[in-house]
Amino acid sequence: MEQITAPSGQVIELRQIFHETGVRLLRIIIRDGVRYSTIELDAATAFDWGTQMRDWARDGAEDTQSGP
Repeated sequence: MEQITAPSGQVIELRQIFHETGVRLLRIIIRDGVRYSTIELDAATAFDWGTQMRDWARDGAEDTQSGP
């Protein structure tokens, strides 16, 4: 689906997969050199995580715009 390179050099891959039961999942693979982590989320969990990340990013953008 997507690949993102973070400022720290980590590569984040997002893939849609289907579990053997037919359930659609989002697989997140975070590569950091030779190390990697994999997380598989159902749609509800991905939605919750995405909402929290969006809110965090929005708060950070507001902090940057308002200055110290």
